[in-house]
Amino acid sequence: MSFLRISRYVMPSAALGGLNPLPDIGRKRNRGQIQVDETTIGKNESRYMGWAPVDSILPYQAQNGYNRIRRPRAWKSLVLENDHLQAVFLPELGGHLWSLIDKTTDRELLHKNPVFQPCNLAIRNAWISGGVEWNIGIIGHSPYTVDHVFAERLQLDDGTPVLRLYQYERIRKLFFRIEAVLPDDSHCLFVRVRIDNPLPQETAVYWWSNIAVDERPDVRVLVPASRAYRYGYGGKLTKLAIPYMTLPGHDQETDISRTTTIGQAMDFFFDLPQDQRRWIAALGRDGYGLVQSSTDTLQGRKLFVWGAGAGGRNWQTFLSKPGSAYFEIQAGLAHTQLEHLPMPGRQVISWTELYGPLAVDPAMAQGKNWQVAIDATEDQLQHVYPRAQTEAIHARISEQLDGRSGELLHSGEGWALVDQKHYGDAFKNPGLQFPRRRLGAQEKIWLGLVEKNQLVCPGPLAPPQSHQVGPVWCDRLQHSIRSGSGRHWFGYYLYGVALSHGGHQEDAVAAFQKSLAMAENPWSLRCLAIHAQLRGDLKSAAAYYLKAVRISQERNLVIEAMSALQHHQQSSDVIALYEVIPDNLRQDGRIRVLLVEALLDLGQVDRAGSMLCQSFRLNDIREGEIKLTDLWFRMCAQKHYPNQTRDESLMDIVRAAYPPPAHLDFRMR
Repeated sequence: MSFLRISRYVMPSAALGGLNPLPDIGRKRNRGQIQVDETTIGKNESRYMGWAPVDSILPYQAQNGYNRIRRPRAWKSLVLENDHLQAVFLPELGGHLWSLIDKTTDRELLHKNPVFQPCNLAIRNAWISGGVEWNIGIIGHSPYTVDHVFAERLQLDDGTPVLRLYQYERIRKLFFRIEAVLPDDSHCLFVRVRIDNPLPQETAVYWWSNIAVDERPDVRVLVPASRAYRYGYGGKLTKLAIPYMTLPGHDQETDISRTTTIGQAMDFFFDLPQDQRRWIAALGRDGYGLVQSSTDTLQGRKLFVWGAGAGGRNWQTFLSKPGSAYFEIQAGLAHTQLEHLPMPGRQVISWTELYGPLAVDPAMAQGKNWQVAIDATEDQLQHVYPRAQTEAIHARISEQLDGRSGELLHSGEGWALVDQKHYGDAFKNPGLQFPRRRLGAQEKIWLGLVEKNQLVCPGPLAPPQSHQVGPVWCDRLQHSIRSGSGRHWFGYYLYGVALSHGGHQEDAVAAFQKSLAMAENPWSLRCLAIHAQLRGDLKSAAAYYLKAVRISQERNLVIEAMSALQHHQQSSDVIALYEVIPDNLRQDGRIRVLLVEALLDLGQVDRAGSMLCQSFRLNDIREGEIKLTDLWFRMCAQKHYPNQTRDESLMDIVRAAYPPPAHLDFRMR
């Protein structure tokens, strides 16, 4: 008997913290500068690589206020279960499929992270490892990966319970839903995914289902491909034969299907033949493990490994705790994660995925002959989970559930309703419910602007908590100012942010200056600092930042101010600012890193070294960031070779002689 129940899932959890109030303006990211090996990859294969980049995470705000103090927390869980499987979903964490237990063997099929520990790996910063993550939006992890999504209870015509998880992605303006079904007699979980473009304009679409699996020497990754696109940190995309290939830093060929043999963090995107059934599996020495398959629309398959190096191992521990190693097998719409695909207006994309246990003859699955291994796995997959079964389930869910709503079990943010009211008849909601009664305070602010042309003005020290961007929102904010409703510091500030996002620098600066004339506020001062940096006026930028932090010592504002001072070579001012900020900020890892850099600039090597040697953590160290090790090697060079020029030959000597402490080493290669 299959059933769906609401429960609680308790695990040690760090605090996520509040939103970063500083809007993401003036930065350049995801610019699509991808090195492609044209000798192995054709122009048709790479045509969408680097296409449709975005420069900002707006209208979202960063989630970087988390810490590393973990206390027990009960998370809302939605459990689908029958006699064979138990699937646990967490709607407060992007709808993650957190656990999938094969009840017949009492074995966990996924890597179930024992803790909730955000780290800086997603588009909004905060990301967690473990389970199955549903990724929509732009290159990188979903904006909702640690945020709430909506959840509904529905059922098929025969009474089979269905869990629907859904949300509205605000950058690309796409609806997405995940409908999980576990029939009574099924040994596998089916997940139908549907993406809707509600507007008549073409947009870019991106989707990957990221599946974490326990990493052990005996686990082998199997996929029906003979070639793969290889991509590593700092390297180019090239296509090579698998499973045996020569990797950077390796003298001999490596079997990439055995992940513990790979020395550094790396991506492998598998080149599946066009008519091939889409699947990927991770099987242990006994031939048992997890298989994921799908209908053909979800064409890509990928392997990600952290690598066996010190940095990769440190990242694994940082995301969880010692002994919780994992790798990821993934499935996506495109061949690689370097691509967005065009999605015409009013189009729907849908597919169904299968997740379940698979047992294959270990002599064949673990044998040296790659083709024998994948043939045996595919034969068993077809025997246990026929291809036609997944296609039939897909058609059944689509026919019976599209256009229907169910019982609301959990609510997320209701920005879809705001955009629906804003765009009017041009915006087509595909039957998903975003109840007005469930709207939060921020959505209500913008809904009031849409429906009544009213814009509430908070106090100038209150950190702004939401934004809307794009030409149509610029027009609406401008109208509110002209009508008098938004003619206050907050209205001009929001208008300035929207103008900045659209590239209208001069008009944005004028808006921020008007905001300041109406009320002195640190948020407009900070934005003026950003625009001064864009003009190359670092001196003015530093002055704006210093004025802003005299008004507010909000953490992110202090970090940006210290960074600007450091960039302008005002190291003494960095140290002076550090000395006057509150004690809790002086313990912040990001702020202490900036202090160490300033100390080294001023020749205070001993003090800098003492701080680096302390066991502090940089909570929000970025994936691929090597700032900590760079500072370590710089400190060692200044301390041990004070009279020598710090060129690359000297740094090679330093790197060999003075390896960094483990807590500083997050190098990906």
